[in-house]
Amino acid sequence: MQICEQLGISRATVSRLLKSGKDRKIVRIELENPDSVAYGELERKLESRFGLKEILIIDDLDIGNHYEHMQKVNAEALAYFSRAFKDQEYIGVSMGETLHDLVETNVEVDEINCTFVPVVGGVGMRSLSSQNFHSNDIAMALAKKFHGSASQFFAPAIFDNIEVMQGLLKERPIKDVISSFDKLSALIMGIGATEAKSSTVVKAGYLSAEEYEEFKNKGAVGDALLRFYDENGNIEPFKAFNDRVMAISMENIMRVESRIGIAVGEEKSRAVLGALRGKLINVLITDISCVNKMLTLMDK
Repeated sequence: MQICEQLGISRATVSRLLKSGKDRKIVRIELENPDSVAYGELERKLESRFGLKEILIIDDLDIGNHYEHMQKVNAEALAYFSRAFKDQEYIGVSMGETLHDLVETNVEVDEINCTFVPVVGGVGMRSLSSQNFHSNDIAMALAKKFHGSASQFFAPAIFDNIEVMQGLLKERPIKDVISSFDKLSALIMGIGATEAKSSTVVKAGYLSAEEYEEFKNKGAVGDALLRFYDENGNIEPFKAFNDRVMAISMENIMRVESRIGIAVGEEKSRAVLGALRGKLINVLITDISCVNKMLTLMDK
């Protein structure tokens, strides 16, 4: 009945498809981790609470090995991409450490002939390019992993002069990339958190440490696609900075069918909650520690 309700098909159809799948040895039903049952119920509740298409909650590893935990999270994220993305689709890709680690995860994925599109600039930042945090690098890596293709977005991420940015937007190479933003069926983004120990925004030199502290004092809890927002997902308090970001527009973001956010750990909980409240994301891939802290914040 849960499958019926979630997919909107009849019980008879579900039973017939499951029986056929088992007979043909396509489907095998087994319980791998009892915790997943509890998380399944929690996932449905949070999907309903925030109007999400889907949330994936990954269990924390008891051994406390952060690297192995992130491998598990990234493997789940890539498995989600394998079943969610389709041939000929356009998939938007952000930048940052989270997505860099994702594409470096060595797991097998299905071949999908889709096009990965960088949606934020960043060329010219030495600290970014040396670590392959740039959206161009991540789009190319995802295209290689899924045997698809990728476009390239050759533009700075932040402009000091908005008029200069507006002028560059009129150039054909930039217009060609931006025109594909209307075709996006999904958008993959990491979620930056002002409570985190370090920030890619500061590492890349987009903001000084002093400016970053000022944003936090103004109520910034996180950033997505280099745009800061407060605990309710409101970007207006940071308009002066956000308007200078060369990236997909907020209007285009909200038109994308699947806005996928990836964030784990307690330190990301406030930023994730803000992104959910602001509808910046409607698919969330996270872990139970982030969710538990988020539930505590919601209770308060």
